[in-house]
Amino acid sequence: MQHVPLELNFGNAANYVFDARTPPVLSVRAGEEFTAEVQDTYNGVLRDNPALLQPADMAPYTDQQPFWYNPVCGPIRIEGAEKGDVLAVQILEINGITAGSVATVPRAHHFAGMRGWEEADEPFTGVVRNTLDSCEFDYGGHHYRWPARPFLGTIATAPEYEVLASLPTSFGSIMAAGGNLDCCAVGPGATVYLQSMNPGGLLFFGDMHASQGDGELCGVANEVSGTVRLRCDVVKNTWLRNVRVENDESLISLYCYRPVEEAMKQAIRDLILWLEHDFGLTRREAYLLISMCPDFHLRTYQMCSGLGRLMTTVGAEFPKYLLGS
Repeated sequence: MQHVPLELNFGNAANYVFDARTPPVLSVRAGEEFTAEVQDTYNGVLRDNPALLQPADMAPYTDQQPFWYNPVCGPIRIEGAEKGDVLAVQILEINGITAGSVATVPRAHHFAGMRGWEEADEPFTGVVRNTLDSCEFDYGGHHYRWPARPFLGTIATAPEYEVLASLPTSFGSIMAAGGNLDCCAVGPGATVYLQSMNPGGLLFFGDMHASQGDGELCGVANEVSGTVRLRCDVVKNTWLRNVRVENDESLISLYCYRPVEEAMKQAIRDLILWLEHDFGLTRREAYLLISMCPDFHLRTYQMCSGLGRLMTTVGAEFPKYLLGS
């Protein structure tokens, strides 16, 4: 099985952009499994020394504008993919998860400048102890434990001619190409559908999290390094409006935008069109079902504050058991 080692996936300018001109780190056949080690969003710096703070102690990565955060592996070239096709990226397994870093950053949160919230506006680095099953965190004499639910925060195909930074880009030329989505549904068992804008598809991914609450509200989650096993299939001659995610239980249409109400509207619109085109539901039928079924969900996966051009990520999630009715 082909493998991309960690040292190829951070520390160089090409690791912080989605760029079709970057030479592929790997070329695979459609349906071929491969693995890659990905670095955490802080390039391992805070994990290796939690006494450091960001951004103050993150040089040389913060000497760049935008910062060299959120390194990605790629591009991966998928043989036979062309512009106007769709990559169906299956996330088969995540393992080898490291300890996690979590942080607060001055002015990069929802309550910056408000009286009484000064503590949240001070730099802080914390360490999370992770296994594939659980996450543990200590703070102020309290011990917390919750389930691990690892996923890739960033997954995208290269734009046709633009060069886009991996940190502040939720989507590039088109929404369906992906970006820094921070959607916790992009984990093991999921298939992510991304628009190909170039020969070979040119897939990028990284920003692994061991866990994340809805909204990723302080701007970061449980940021980790680890190994992911993937395979990519090619859906020929198909154009998407949105990034789409499918797992055993659900169909999820993603959209990134502000205000959040518009993002939700566009995610719902694409979900209804997906149900109509691929599953034969009428638009009214789908509209009625999502209004009534308690297992339809509108989730806000990422709503970071203070991160410039990064958009809010929402998902409209439809339960697949309704498709068998």
